[in-house]
Amino acid sequence: MRGEYGEIMRFLLHFRERFPSEEEFRAFLTEEVRQFVKDAREYDIVLSILPECLKPRSAFVGEGRRGRF
Repeated sequence: MRGEYGEIMRFLLHFRERFPSEEEFRAFLTEEVRQFVKDAREYDIVLSILPECLKPRSAFVGEGRRGRF
């Protein structure tokens, strides 16, 4: 993981200790980011996230995934 994050990510990282596993924390992050995208629309900020775009392309190497990139 990188050492410096933006303000939103730093805030979310404070919740990390509430989750017993990395997988559960990542699920929490995913849901919170999705909610943020919805909330930002109220301020005329449109963000778009595709389901697998939450995972960097390099993470798919070795997983046997094939598709368009």
